[in-house]
Amino acid sequence: MNAYSLLLLLGAANGFVLASLLWLSRANRSANRLLAALVALVALRLLPYVLGYAGAYDAHRWLTFAPFDLSLAFGPLLWGYVAALTTGERPPRWRWHLAPAAAQLAYSLACFALPPEAKWSWYTGPHLHAVAPAGLAAALLSLAAYLRAAWRRRAAYQDWLAANLSNGEELRLGWLRGLLLAFGATLCVGTGFALTSWLVAPLDYFDRFPQMVWLAGLVYFLGLVGWRHGERAYPHPVPVPAEAELSPEPPPLADDAPTHAVQNGPAARATAEPAADAAASTAALAARWAARVAEAGWWRDEELTLAALARHLGTSPRTLSRVLNEGLGQSFNEFVNRMRVDAVAAELRDPARRRDLLAVALDAGFSSKASFNRAFRAYTGTTPSEFRRRAEAERLNARQCAPSAESATRGGAG
Repeated sequence: MNAYSLLLLLGAANGFVLASLLWLSRANRSANRLLAALVALVALRLLPYVLGYAGAYDAHRWLTFAPFDLSLAFGPLLWGYVAALTTGERPPRWRWHLAPAAAQLAYSLACFALPPEAKWSWYTGPHLHAVAPAGLAAALLSLAAYLRAAWRRRAAYQDWLAANLSNGEELRLGWLRGLLLAFGATLCVGTGFALTSWLVAPLDYFDRFPQMVWLAGLVYFLGLVGWRHGERAYPHPVPVPAEAELSPEPPPLADDAPTHAVQNGPAARATAEPAADAAASTAALAARWAARVAEAGWWRDEELTLAALARHLGTSPRTLSRVLNEGLGQSFNEFVNRMRVDAVAAELRDPARRRDLLAVALDAGFSSKASFNRAFRAYTGTTPSEFRRRAEAERLNARQCAPSAESATRGGAG
């Protein structure tokens, strides 16, 4: 076994170990088992090159068509993993998406069962010149399509977090974004090697070694990142019954009813309300609700959700979300965290209060230092420490300018 084979064998072995750990994980079992299968299949894809660099195919031609390549399963498993992680369950009828991979496996097994001479004749003829390029193109297109679907799933989950959780910053799933970007880079690498082989010159086993090293790195990255974050519990959207989706939104509370509806009288209410009046009414209602939330201090609850705040206000989550978006131009997460940041900023401006920044953040409802720093920078453009220093500098400049102004006033009077 040469260095090429040994390096890729180590990568494949790491993949199988990490896949086993993921498979045995207790939390997020449905998602983690899909990722375990994906890691194992990517590791399995390295084995033909491990054997090839070691000279096994030259010495034992019967190994040709051994079913090591199930690349048509990469995309469906990746998409299924992201869907299961963000919804808590696998997509409906997701197994049907593995049908192309099943056909790929059946083809390999049928060819593997051929007599040695027929197998080699088929491999060096129709397979290398037609079947293999078509299979590679199908695998790349499949991965591109499912990668796009997985990216949209993740984006939808991030939108749901912002719309429903005040501490959604804790669950930004940046690691999942990195995982998808790694697959995007893998798609680019695979496409580059395929185009080079098709349009420039055919690539042999040794020409593809850098691509295999990339896959070995991908195996390690997928398994390690998935195992590291696989035990964390993630909130999931609760499906809304069809009848609830079709039911009309409940009206605002009586004390929150738009004032123009009372002032204009029955005749005016019978006519269609102009869009400008509707927007103004929604903005006024949003402002009143914001004042109630600020006064009650509900925003200090680090576990506050859209549903909980809607109960406080006596409305539905759907209505509250709509009013915040249309009336204030803010998601629920942004609405709550802006109040928290404003409270922290007010304390940082107060010279009489010198509490630790983390204590201030936790008291305002932030659940961690990371989420606090992220939100504070997003809404103020600076860090909390820098904000406090600037506030102190402004107070110092104001004190220094005050005597100068008083002297100038006295001089003018004299």
